[in-house]
Amino acid sequence: MFRLKCFSHTFLNFLFLLCFCLTTVHVDAQPRFQQRKPVSDSLDDQQNFAEVQQRQLALEKTATKQTELSLILIVTFNIPVNPKTITPSSIFINSVPLDSSVSIKFNRVGNEVHIFIPMDKIQELDSKGKKKLFVHIDKITAYDGVKMGGRSIENLEFTVTYQ
Repeated sequence: MFRLKCFSHTFLNFLFLLCFCLTTVHVDAQPRFQQRKPVSDSLDDQQNFAEVQQRQLALEKTATKQTELSLILIVTFNIPVNPKTITPSSIFINSVPLDSSVSIKFNRVGNEVHIFIPMDKIQELDSKGKKKLFVHIDKITAYDGVKMGGRSIENLEFTVTYQ
């Protein structure tokens, strides 16, 4: 009885090994890891790689929507913005900081900001009735908290026309 168990156990191990070998031969299995290209010693290549890796915060577009109750400023960036850096107190319209009557909402990605400004606040800020507003958003940073320099923006300025 013991010999039969040992034989069956050995036979099953043999079958398993045989099946494994046959499948790896016929499957044309690809290696799990691909060989990486060697790192270039050239300083120019390393600088180009660093520039590609560095993210630059930039304005993609601005738009407005107007309802009976509010003016909605829609500002779209190329990368997610830190929501803590865009607050009512960091937004100036005609050089006046906004107050808590303004609400700010971000899309899921964090690169689009909707600023809801009540129409009575707009009329107060545009006392001359020119229907144009100068918007300035101060100290904008990317979501990872790094302030962007060089060609990127930290302070955003644009003009809005409303009806």
